[in-house]
Amino acid sequence: MVRIPLLIGATLLATGLLLAGCASDVVDHDNGRWLVTHRAGETDYEMGDQVLFATDSAGVSPRAYDLIASVAADARRNARARLEVQGFTDTSGSHDHNMTLSQARAERVADMLVRHGVRPERILARGYGETRLAVKTGDGVKEARNRRVVIRILDARSS
Repeated sequence: MVRIPLLIGATLLATGLLLAGCASDVVDHDNGRWLVTHRAGETDYEMGDQVLFATDSAGVSPRAYDLIASVAADARRNARARLEVQGFTDTSGSHDHNMTLSQARAERVADMLVRHGVRPERILARGYGETRLAVKTGDGVKEARNRRVVIRILDARSS
């Protein structure tokens, strides 16, 4: 079981939204602040409400700094694990623009993890644009819950 010490609340999409296929694997919801899922060799931290991005922005909400530091601390405890930072957007921009923006969001959070002591060679930042919506919407909809990041820690033995 994964337990995350929290100084400030966060949401790895705390509104109860799950990564596809993870619903039965929820280990700790931590009072609605984090959504942490754990599967064999993998821990996902799904961030949404506390790591909000403004429309068309890769700037991280000030509330997110302590939250990302908590994930970095967990990653440092598992020093051989790889991390994947996944960035997402809503549907308000073009497909190409959203792919670029989601990559910038993932890279921004990856940079923050590095500043908190995670070695950069362990991190892969990947943008998914609007291809994996947390909240299904039509085209051109500004939905804050879709402007999110997921940090996935992959144990070395599952790599």
